[in-house]
Amino acid sequence: MSAKVAALIRQGAPTSCAGRFVLDADAWRAMIAGLHNADLPLLGLWADGVQVHALFRYGQTALVASVVTPPEGYPALSPVRIGAGAPERIIHDLWGIPAIGGRRDPWLDQGRWPVAPPLVAHPAPMPGLPEGREFIDGPAVMQAGGTVLGYGPAEGNFRAPFHLRLGLPGERIEAVQPCMGYAHRGLAARLRGLAPQQAARLVARIDATATVAHQLAFARALHNATGTAMPAQDVAAGVMLGAMERIATHLDVLAQASAMLGDGRSATLAATMLEQVRQTCRELCGRRLLFDVIPPAATFPVCVEGTQLAALAAGHASLHRLFWRPRGLAAQARGKGVLSATMAARWGIMGCNARAADKGPGDITDRLDARLSEIGDSLCALATPPEASVMEAEGGGGEGLGWAEGPAGPIWHWLRLEAGHVAAWWCGDPSLALAQALPVILSGAAYEDVDLIVVSLGLSATGADL
Repeated sequence: MSAKVAALIRQGAPTSCAGRFVLDADAWRAMIAGLHNADLPLLGLWADGVQVHALFRYGQTALVASVVTPPEGYPALSPVRIGAGAPERIIHDLWGIPAIGGRRDPWLDQGRWPVAPPLVAHPAPMPGLPEGREFIDGPAVMQAGGTVLGYGPAEGNFRAPFHLRLGLPGERIEAVQPCMGYAHRGLAARLRGLAPQQAARLVARIDATATVAHQLAFARALHNATGTAMPAQDVAAGVMLGAMERIATHLDVLAQASAMLGDGRSATLAATMLEQVRQTCRELCGRRLLFDVIPPAATFPVCVEGTQLAALAAGHASLHRLFWRPRGLAAQARGKGVLSATMAARWGIMGCNARAADKGPGDITDRLDARLSEIGDSLCALATPPEASVMEAEGGGGEGLGWAEGPAGPIWHWLRLEAGHVAAWWCGDPSLALAQALPVILSGAAYEDVDLIVVSLGLSATGADL
């Protein structure tokens, strides 16, 4: 069935973006009907004001189906791809385009925007701004009864900028209502009209834990849009810096998780290794956090000094032993925050968290173990980097799609240029799928484990809200 749906998409009108086809309304509905029994993971869903675009993975290739959206809206994908729910609500928030058959309650808009929807040509002014968002518990939270606890910035703490309403009828969470939008910065509007070099600086600051991945995905989209090959040096820098970023981010998660579980030895070792990585990044390219490094400077070295790698490898071996020792992190985190392989596939979760789900039940232990394994793989990649070659461009008609593997999963950027400037842009970050799956992941968890579960997932509110 997947091949039939892919063939149906490819029968649409081809575009200047390689792999993107425009379907008419009937073909879009036929595609949705076929997706009931097709294994085509949904990687992203977005709008540009004229069309709605759905990005699928077919085998090892990306396939984009687009449909022109009349004022009354477009048939929703969420009935057949549950991960489309939040993107459909975001499209409605930003463009006012409804998904027929999907939810229309806000995902980003907390009722304080001065105009709505903000991305249309002539947005309507909104009368007055409320003092703040009023949290109205949904039926699941109300039905859970017992205690309703909040988690997030509305509680006056320093947690990540998203809010959860948690229903605890007893000792365990039974209902979760996520409230997003706190981290929304309006990047789709801010990038419009910018030169690509200016846009790249904003893109690099979407998420500090995945800045290289965002830069690389944007650069690949730009090369495809302009029809210019990515130089071998840029490709090599992307491989090396991507490995450095994964090591740093995974160490940061391990240090936080160790501290939360009271494992001081692991926390100290992970934090020490993280500082070594930051120092190495500064020595290589002058930036500890790797902002604005792709494309690299002309003199950018593409290798890490051997003694530094040896020190990190020794630290990694020690961290691995500490992790699996009796009463270590592996034992303490077992059974908490389960994200099974079935759940990951259902929500479209990929990358590190999906690979962890293939290791075992998909709990925090599996996720931390997967991060440890990826640190080892990245150190091996730095020790023997593959020979880089030029990346040939696809398309070249002013529109391009690019991706890169980030610490939490694949990151996608789509770009349309007009007169050499950004006319439309979209980013697909793995945190959006993670945010949608939180109610399932947190079901049955203890309230005191929520911080640990969220940290282990690597969920970035800024990546989800943009």
